[in-house]
Amino acid sequence: MAANFTATGTRWRVLPIDNETAMRQHVPPLPGPGLLFTSADAEMRLLSLTPDAVPTEDHLSEKSVAELAAIAKMAKPMAR
Repeated sequence: MAANFTATGTRWRVLPIDNETAMRQHVPPLPGPGLLFTSADAEMRLLSLTPDAVPTEDHLSEKSVAELAAIAKMAKPMAR
C-alpha cells in the first residue's frame, strides 16, 4: 500500500521500500531501502534510508501533504 498526494500540481505516490522489496526486480533497479516516489508524469525519486529508518505505510499515511512534499524534494531523481 502506498500514500498518494499532490504537491505543486504533480500527483505523487510514495511507497516504503524495505530490504526485501529492494532486492526484487525493479525498473530501474533500486539501490536499497528507502522511500520510492513516483509521479503521474513518470518521474521517479528515491530517498535512501537505513532499513530501520524506513517508515511504515501507516506512518506515511499520517503525514501531511506538506511533510510528504518536503520529503519528496529531498529524494534523488532516478533515471528510468
